[in-house]
Amino acid sequence: MAQEIEFSVMAPSTDLIQPLIDQFTAETGIQVRLRLLAWDTAWSTLVRAALYKDGPDVSEIGTTWIGDLVDMHALRPFNTAEVAAMGNPDSFTPPTWKTATRMGNPPVWSIPWLAGARLLILRPDLLERAGLDPQMTFDTGDQLEEAIRRLQESGIRYPWTVPTGFTHTTLLNISSWVWAAGGDFISPDGKATRFMEPASLAGMAAYFRLGRFLAPEVRRLSGLEPENWLLQERETALTISGAWLFNRAQEQEAEGKRIDAAVPPGASFVGGSNLVIWKYSRDPEAALKLIRFLTRTPAELFYCPRIGLLPARAAALGQPPFSSDRFWQTAVRGMQTGRSFPAIRLWGLVEDRLTSAFYAVWAEVLADPTANPEAILVRHLSPLAARLDPLLAKG
Repeated sequence: MAQEIEFSVMAPSTDLIQPLIDQFTAETGIQVRLRLLAWDTAWSTLVRAALYKDGPDVSEIGTTWIGDLVDMHALRPFNTAEVAAMGNPDSFTPPTWKTATRMGNPPVWSIPWLAGARLLILRPDLLERAGLDPQMTFDTGDQLEEAIRRLQESGIRYPWTVPTGFTHTTLLNISSWVWAAGGDFISPDGKATRFMEPASLAGMAAYFRLGRFLAPEVRRLSGLEPENWLLQERETALTISGAWLFNRAQEQEAEGKRIDAAVPPGASFVGGSNLVIWKYSRDPEAALKLIRFLTRTPAELFYCPRIGLLPARAAALGQPPFSSDRFWQTAVRGMQTGRSFPAIRLWGLVEDRLTSAFYAVWAEVLADPTANPEAILVRHLSPLAARLDPLLAKG
């Protein structure tokens, strides 16, 4: 009987990855059943698999999910020899390898696969119309705020657009402002929150202050709607998104509508996905072979541009299109200088509560753009820190 394993992957269709799976089967004789998951619902699906010890053998998971899955005793660790067979930690980019373990400590629980850095997506001609250098850098939140103000004053209809609905994307976006201000969300040991510290509050307030530049039509967008708006509305100057927007942006360039990318203030948030083997896997050796195959440089060079994410393997970044295309070069720079969230216990809870709090903050900021966002943040985040700190301290 032929070997068969199940692989759950976050992809819009099997078409993107099926050629790789067919190649793996041709090389190894191992059959792979694909299960497609959506990012919005994958977590609950995988938690059920962990609880009932029944589901895929191999899964693509979000990098911030590892800590909680380890606490659930759901994952099979990779031993030293298995990691060495895939290279070594230096074979992967530093921000992605940090997500392979919990707080940088052995064992290795996952293998980095895909990475994405948050980027500013902009229309150079609109910056030029406002008297701004389209090649300018945004090293601080103040520089970006000044650029958006000048865009608005020059008559650009939509100088800035970001999601303000209930979405974890706000946390991913705002992290650059927090880090630029010298703040953070969690202490280095993962046992206390830091988002109530002055630097963290200042960074978050700077992000929410940009809400006053949101035109009425874009004040209630969520998820991927802001990036769709930028592509569809010619008078939209700036948003924050990821490399998955590049293919669609290049289609617009063919129509003479140039779009470019820049690194946001502070460090870009670097997220993405890793590959794990479940402790209940019926064939861990076959699962391990699939992970080795998918994380090889040729496989990443094939799949990453199709899915719109960067390869986690460092060698792949030195080859086209990542080394030659201007969009991808900016994404690589964002990843190389970026940061990831720590893989700690209860991070899923922290992320979920911050997502809710930021949604509430946006509601107040949009209702009264003249209000002090730092006061609003304190009102919503102070009780949250009081609830989370005792839980994290149990460590």
